[in-house]
Amino acid sequence: MSCDAFEKLIALDAGDDLAPAEAARVRAHLDACPDCRELARNIAQSRAALKALSEDAPDEDALAPWRRNLMAHIEAAPRRPAPGWLWTWAAAAAMALLALLLIRAIPRHAPPPPALLTRVTPPAIPPAPPSVEPRPARPAHPRARHRPAPTPAPEPLLVKLETSDPNVVIYWILEGKGN
Repeated sequence: MSCDAFEKLIALDAGDDLAPAEAARVRAHLDACPDCRELARNIAQSRAALKALSEDAPDEDALAPWRRNLMAHIEAAPRRPAPGWLWTWAAAAAMALLALLLIRAIPRHAPPPPALLTRVTPPAIPPAPPSVEPRPARPAHPRARHRPAPTPAPEPLLVKLETSDPNVVIYWILEGKGN
């Protein structure tokens, strides 16, 4: 490991923030490396100086003139009322907030308007003309079983929903066997 890798470990060791095994490895490196030993000494001196500064509480009598001077400047400063545009923007922001709250209070899915149900028969679709002429029917084979003719599919049910708006009409097509 190079000395660059030990710099962070030396700082942590100065604050007693390393595990014992790691601290022993750093101290062994400090015994062998004079540059890192100098770094550790400088870090220890800086920590001691900062600790000494933090222990000295400022004297209240020494701070009193500073405090009086500051309060005199604050009291001497002219008090200006808030500009008119500030009240305008504050009112606009309050209105926007009120509008957002009202929009959130309105239910998103209003019930649909009552509709009139009318049963409508679908328009008749003319049968398509046959593209090939039908063949004449062959006589049934004597052994052929009689099969019932397939039942035609039921016509779809068309439901017309008229809404309160005369321009909106809903058609609902139900096909097959449904409930």
